[in-house]
Amino acid sequence: MAAAVVTLAVAGTLAAATWAAHQRERDTQAAAPAGARFVRAADVDMLIQQRGPDSGEPIVFVSGVGAWSATWLPTMDALARAGYRTIAIDLPPFGYTSRPAAAANAYDTEHQAARILGALDTLGVSKAVLVGHSFGGRATVEALMTQPSRFSAAVFVDVALQLDPPAARAPGMAMRALEVPPLRHALIAATATNPFMTGWFLDRFTSRHDALTPQVVDVYQRPLSQRGTTDAYGDWLGAFLGDPGHSRSNRSAQYASLTMPVAVIWGQTDSVTPLAEGERLAKLLPNATLKTLPGIGHIPHVEDNAAFDRALLAFLAQGHPATPTAQN
Repeated sequence: MAAAVVTLAVAGTLAAATWAAHQRERDTQAAAPAGARFVRAADVDMLIQQRGPDSGEPIVFVSGVGAWSATWLPTMDALARAGYRTIAIDLPPFGYTSRPAAAANAYDTEHQAARILGALDTLGVSKAVLVGHSFGGRATVEALMTQPSRFSAAVFVDVALQLDPPAARAPGMAMRALEVPPLRHALIAATATNPFMTGWFLDRFTSRHDALTPQVVDVYQRPLSQRGTTDAYGDWLGAFLGDPGHSRSNRSAQYASLTMPVAVIWGQTDSVTPLAEGERLAKLLPNATLKTLPGIGHIPHVEDNAAFDRALLAFLAQGHPATPTAQN
């Protein structure tokens, strides 16, 4: 009897969360921030935000799970003042970019990398520095490996790469439950796309909790009101859980092919992708520099933006100087 009551309570909670998600997810791309624009990127209309002079060296930013282009704006403004042309993209299903047509591989690493390259094609960017954070690091690396001559340098920020994944095992009960779309979407509605949970998640990804001001949390919450967000997150998670890890970016032996200068910037107290992963990554790359940020967790550019900007600008200045210019 008690088990039945608990089951009904859980089912009711998930049903309520799903209903609430569909009620709040009513915005369209028209709600995108002023000054942003959409460009065709392979199979999607991708939102991009830019700062700095068009004549500056392009620095392209790719976000991680649940993040979008606006989380990079303070860093973009700092680099713009130094003369760089900065471009941040919304990699689907996050942010305001349109969602790809439903397909089992719509969110695999290769398709996400193709979207990065497609955006650069549309923008006419033939050479750039590519910056990837967290889960966005997978698509970043895949893009670098696909067209290495297109990038003069790269920056990996606490990237989550899942190198050399073990052979697939039979999923446990929890994983099997997540493979059921209605249940997976309901769980996402109650957690990942629930704005009441945003601060809770950020708190667990970071070490500098004082940096998580209401304004910062609001930035992360804004795109959650986009129509179809919960369903898109569910599709993405389904692809993520079913990813066999066959991309080049999953194989450590492939990293020797990335001969361009690479900065590996890592929060010393990152509990999501521990520093040991950054140290291993730096050793795999033939031309890498590891920069550790003390007291910082998984999101350095949010937790201590000034320290992160200094590290990034120092790396860029070594081989990628820009002429300072006054930018707003």
